[in-house]
Amino acid sequence: MILEVKNIHKDFVIERGILKREAGSVRALDGVSFRVEEFSSLGIAGESGSGKTTLAKIILKLMPPTSGEIIFDRAQVVNFRKDVQIIFQNPYNSLSPKMRIFDILTEPLIIHKIAPKNLLKDKVMDLLRFVGLDESVLDRLPIEFSGGQRQRICIARALASEPKLIVLDEPISSLDLTIQAQMLDLFLELKTKLKLTYIFISHNLAVVKHIADRVLIMQNGRIVEEGKAVDIFRAPQNPYTVALLNAAKS
Repeated sequence: MILEVKNIHKDFVIERGILKREAGSVRALDGVSFRVEEFSSLGIAGESGSGKTTLAKIILKLMPPTSGEIIFDRAQVVNFRKDVQIIFQNPYNSLSPKMRIFDILTEPLIIHKIAPKNLLKDKVMDLLRFVGLDESVLDRLPIEFSGGQRQRICIARALASEPKLIVLDEPISSLDLTIQAQMLDLFLELKTKLKLTYIFISHNLAVVKHIADRVLIMQNGRIVEEGKAVDIFRAPQNPYTVALLNAAKS
């Protein structure tokens, strides 16, 4: 077990008026609990507003929970900012437009002391090979690349710190269908090759089916179904899961 999420609740305060007086609250997460096993891939699926992204932000320590606990296996996650990485939905907003690709990829290598200065380029070349790119990209800026190429660069940057857990928040939804299929195959290849653990968040169960070992279905901030991916896709038990599966087929 690399991660345990225990009874997470998250309430957002509603403020009104010029003085922003508290007028109530909205519960975004309501008692969410699950575990993630090392070297596995957990898919979290649900419609917009189901709480998926809020949950991801809490796991990544970008937002505190109202109550509950996030527990990492300390033998696996020693340096949180090094060992836990995220790949965002939009590759166009995820890369600094003023940095060359070489600088983007060497930054985490330097910060986390992954490689000495004389070996930085060798390490960067390894990262590029992992994601299907070559040396020709090093001196270019993000604006010169397509969405699929940018997402490959984002993946290479996430891999640079040699993480144990990667959270992928709708990482392919902004790409066209052909590139989506290529990226999913790349994620599966890297998971095996680098022994990665994934939390893969998506509204699309067809995508989750391709990559996940286990699946959580979220609705209105709660987990309404959980189990092995093969079981959920073969015989879903919750009507909401059935509706999501039907939507994915249409």
